[in-house]
Amino acid sequence: MLPPYRRLTDDATHFARLLQYVRYHAGVTSNHLAHSTGADITHVYDVLNGRCFPSRGFTHRYARACGADPHILLIAWQHEHDRRSRRQPRR
Repeated sequence: MLPPYRRLTDDATHFARLLQYVRYHAGVTSNHLAHSTGADITHVYDVLNGRCFPSRGFTHRYARACGADPHILLIAWQHEHDRRSRRQPRR
């Protein structure tokens, strides 16, 4: 069972935990998400475990697959994308 949703923190798995929360409450499986998003199951696992930050398109399809409002998840995605961009040194 997924632990109760915690306050968002500034760590690398911040967005992944949000996606896990949405999936858990939607009651959908990882296999369903892979099929509905058109992604490989390995990619879905990598996103849900915080090893890979998803694309904007994947996030939109993920929200729809879970019955969530895509606009809300995309706002969170943009916030996390911007936060990650600020943390990475420019070359």
